[in-house]
Amino acid sequence: MYKRFILSLFCTIVAGTMIAQTVATDSIMTQELDGVVVEAKNQRTSSKSSTYIPMSRQKNAAADAVALLSQMAIPQLSVDPATQSVKTVSGQPVAIFIDYVAASAQDLSGMRTNDVKKVEFLIYPNDPRFKGAQYVVNFVMQKYEWGGYTKLNADKWFGVNRSEASVYSKFAYKRMTFDLYADEIYLTDRHSGTEAIETFRFPDLYGNGAQTVVRKSEPLSLRYRNNSNDIAFRALYNTEKVQISNKLSFANTSIPKNDSESSLIYSNNFLPNSTATTIALEHSWSLDYTFEIYSSLGEKLGFNIESGYRHDHNSTNSAYTDNDFNIVNDAKENSDYAKVTPCLVWNPNQHNSVMPYMHAEYSATNNSYYGNSPSRQSYDIWGYMGGVKYTHQRKMWSAGGLVGWVYADLNLSGIKIKDNYPQGNVFGTYSPNDENQIEITYSFGKQIPETYQKSPNMLQQDELMWYAGTPRLDNYWRHLVQGTYTWLPNNRWQFSLYGNYFTTNNRVTAIYSPIAPEGTMLRQYQNNGDYRYGLVAINGTAKFLNGRLIARASPSYTTYRTTGEYTQSINNFYCTAQLTWYFGDFYLFGWYMTPTTELSMDSGYKEKTPGRYQVELGWGRGAWKASATAYNFLRSSWESSRKTLSSQYYQSDIRSFGTAQHMRFQFSISYTFGYGKKVQRGNEVSGSGTGQSAILK
Repeated sequence: MYKRFILSLFCTIVAGTMIAQTVATDSIMTQELDGVVVEAKNQRTSSKSSTYIPMSRQKNAAADAVALLSQMAIPQLSVDPATQSVKTVSGQPVAIFIDYVAASAQDLSGMRTNDVKKVEFLIYPNDPRFKGAQYVVNFVMQKYEWGGYTKLNADKWFGVNRSEASVYSKFAYKRMTFDLYADEIYLTDRHSGTEAIETFRFPDLYGNGAQTVVRKSEPLSLRYRNNSNDIAFRALYNTEKVQISNKLSFANTSIPKNDSESSLIYSNNFLPNSTATTIALEHSWSLDYTFEIYSSLGEKLGFNIESGYRHDHNSTNSAYTDNDFNIVNDAKENSDYAKVTPCLVWNPNQHNSVMPYMHAEYSATNNSYYGNSPSRQSYDIWGYMGGVKYTHQRKMWSAGGLVGWVYADLNLSGIKIKDNYPQGNVFGTYSPNDENQIEITYSFGKQIPETYQKSPNMLQQDELMWYAGTPRLDNYWRHLVQGTYTWLPNNRWQFSLYGNYFTTNNRVTAIYSPIAPEGTMLRQYQNNGDYRYGLVAINGTAKFLNGRLIARASPSYTTYRTTGEYTQSINNFYCTAQLTWYFGDFYLFGWYMTPTTELSMDSGYKEKTPGRYQVELGWGRGAWKASATAYNFLRSSWESSRKTLSSQYYQSDIRSFGTAQHMRFQFSISYTFGYGKKVQRGNEVSGSGTGQSAILK
């Protein structure tokens, strides 16, 4: 009886426990749970770099690399959609690479954006393939075994008569990649010119004593035509430890017409009112060869050598006629330029990196002037640079600097000038986690005047103005301090706060003096006064609707200060805003830039530019991409900017007219087709454009 009771009690307890567990289980099974979404992080930052992974819809919509950077809205970068320029948010230049190979603007326009895996923004990278650049954007592309592709692109503007077509073709076999690029750009314009009101103060003009002459020039008819071509070929050998590149390019630019007819009105009887005509044409071509080699000598050592040779030919012809004045200025120029830049990177451990570098260059230029002021000029310029860059890196911070010495040896038509000076920078970064980054940089060095500014020749511009260079211009010091804070809290938000301060002492600028023949005015380059520039800005990006809607705003405040002949100051607030919306295979992209006011460093002019805006509707699917763009579609005026200058003997108010701010409608289409087993993507080649000229301007 007792045993039976104990067994019954045990069975009851077990049964009750099982019932309780069943009830609990049913309760758990019927409880409603919140959804859990796991989102991969497509952006991160550290003390040396920031990595961003573009969304598939961005790659599908972007027609080229610059468009992709613009749509990604990387907080450390500022992309001008109109000029296609890429800079840091503080305005510093950015070196752009595609898989560790330097890329030009044409390389970026030919990129197949669907092959981009990620975009890296690097600060003072240690890799010798980046050639010591301070800021680097590197596109990391998808790799394929072998194959090739061809990309065709056509672009047509309406409202402004401009047409462009280009072809880029790549073929890879094993470790070799061959690239071929060619383009054609055609532009005609009947609205580019200037309207100027100039005031001249002469102590003694043509022996008639002191006179003040107001000269007003208004354009009556304008004709401009430009045609340019680029052709380039590159052979690239690429392995994990060795990279050898040979590139040959040819560029040609022809301006067969740059004619204008203007009415001239004078305030006194110095000259009767008349009509002035200018007939001008230009032609330039260049041949460029570049050889680069990179080799890794183990885990701790690597080197890079960049060398190149370039030949340029430039010719200009102009004839100015006004009353009894007939001024002819013709010039021909031939120049040769060669350079070599070796650098070595030694990483003794994971914390330290040392990069010694050298640079040598030589240029020989021969200019022949014909017409009213015939002469011959020859320039031989030798330049040498050597230094070392050191970086110390920890998990959350890095610091380092670069120090070098520059030697310059110039022979300007028998006038010999030698100079040597130090240049360098120091930097520090701090990143406590993958969401925050702080960077501070100070750089110093000397600014070298342009070759044409040192031309010993003097040419006549019109009946009242001459212009000349100054051979013994001094190089002048420049200093730059800048700081940037980047915050990437999540995929939705991106913020960047930045500022900089730039200063130069005894800068080179144009000075006007009544010392030309017969007491007329001479515009001559001189060392005169200091220049100061400051900037404070914030950059914010927000992504909504799972990345289908992206908004960005960049308000900025700038201040300018100058001393010397043009003592003045300017404070300016401006803002850039853009909005992108993706829907299906389409996207809608719009941006607006407020009017700006800037103070030129080398001319004394204060320039005001009107606001700009654009709306773009695009479509992309597979090999096809197309877009229709309306730029400044409510602005019928051809005025692009207004510049004013005031000095002791000369002042001017100039309105510039052209295509830059006029309404235009643009249609673009590209088609890319591949062939072979797989498409090899990575590095792209382009034409290099014609070189700089030493012809006096």
